[in-house]
Amino acid sequence: MWSLARALLFMIPAEEAHGVGKVLMRMLARFIPAPRKIQNNPIGLAAGFDKNAELLDVLPKFGFGHVEIGTVTPRPQGGNPRPRLFRNAENKTLFNRMGFNNLGAGIVSGRVRRIRPKLPEGFKVGINLGKNKDTPDESAAEDYAAAARSFLDLADYFVINVSSPNTPGLRALQTPEALIPILNRVRSEIESTGRSIPVWVKLAPELTGTELQTLIEALDRGGASGFILTNTQGGVYIDEGKELTGGWSGQNLTTHSRQRLIEARSYTRLPLISVGGIMTPEEALERFRAGASEIQLYTGFVYGGPFLVRNILKAIRKQA
Repeated sequence: MWSLARALLFMIPAEEAHGVGKVLMRMLARFIPAPRKIQNNPIGLAAGFDKNAELLDVLPKFGFGHVEIGTVTPRPQGGNPRPRLFRNAENKTLFNRMGFNNLGAGIVSGRVRRIRPKLPEGFKVGINLGKNKDTPDESAAEDYAAAARSFLDLADYFVINVSSPNTPGLRALQTPEALIPILNRVRSEIESTGRSIPVWVKLAPELTGTELQTLIEALDRGGASGFILTNTQGGVYIDEGKELTGGWSGQNLTTHSRQRLIEARSYTRLPLISVGGIMTPEEALERFRAGASEIQLYTGFVYGGPFLVRNILKAIRKQA
């Protein structure tokens, strides 16, 4: 059934297909019983799929143990002009140049607030934080803190996203000098409430070697709760002769993301979430063997369909 549905969806442009896919997921969810409790489920939905918490109430039905909402910016943001999402079905990849399009922290937090009481016990809601495109780098920490402020009583964890290739200059923040102040401002917001909310940092697949080691060790000492590896891989896509810059995800990212996980595990004992190119249950198991605490899906979920999560969970139980 999924092969047929996917073939039909792939007949329309990718971003429109994503919207139709969300409608189909909600329709399918009517026939799937909701779990009462989520236990020992290390599989989440990566940021970018449900930017505005439109599917938050139905995602547990598809087997996910957590979802990462966003990327969310303090103010609403339209993102880059369309078209901005493309697929290469033959290679099982996606190319996106979305540009942190979202409804803003105020509206998204309102949605999470309404849905949160209805979620199964143990289902985790992460909030992926970003800065608005027109915010200068020297003011980035204030944007991340402002976005977090709207979710202080709602989030199970926060993610500082400085690794998207779709916001000009954002990746320049992937240095200890830039990231430590951002981390400190977000943590300060959390501490003001008396809560303890983990703050993760999401990194790009291009970071490797000494550069990756230096950054991870500095953030480890600086109070990061863990790391998410990796974001999309920066590149270009040729659309009707026009060269577009953005990020690749899917099968082409499998090796890169796995290698960054292995590298990062050698630099820190903090928890690591592996994401990028996890297309099969076998690759999911490989990530856990390589040191992942949890994994996340996005493009694998698009190509593998709504039952990929349950197939991965079956593989995990079989290995236990």
